Amino acid sequence: MRFSASALVLVFVLALVMLPRPAAAVVKDAAPSSAPLTFSDGAVATTNDHCGDADLCATISYTNGTKLFIYSEGAAYCQPYMLHFVSVKGPATLYEFSRTLNHDPVTTSGFGTHCGNNQATQMTLDHGLVHLTVDEYTDGSLRFLFSTLPQK
Repeated sequence: MRFSASALVLVFVLALVMLPRPAAAVVKDAAPSSAPLTFSDGAVATTNDHCGDADLCATISYTNGTKLFIYSEGAAYCQPYMLHFVSVKGPATLYEFSRTLNHDPVTTSGFGTHCGNNQATQMTLDHGLVHLTVDEYTDGSLRFLFSTLPQK
């Protein structure tokens, strides 16, 4: 069986297009996580490096005794990571909610289904003065990074 050169080129191009691409949010395992960061109201944000499924990933401790805990709920196959936020004061839970991290769509073609990748997700805190960026290490765990924004 003989193939024309254009058919071989087409197969090669399709193979390149369908190859898995590294996630834009993936960072090297040795990339640093956040050092503690103090908000404008005195609250202190801390992170736990290489956050896995069901791990406590970050804590914000407010001066009035309230704490905001951020947990990883993990991710199902081909699905984005979920974060669970829990605000407590003493033994009382004040509120809780979950948030999905940004994620590429799942694509299906004649070559099968290809999962999307997690994307770096930013949340703005402290009245716009602080960003929380969540991205993924190459080992699949999450990195949380608190950073201050430049003052205008």
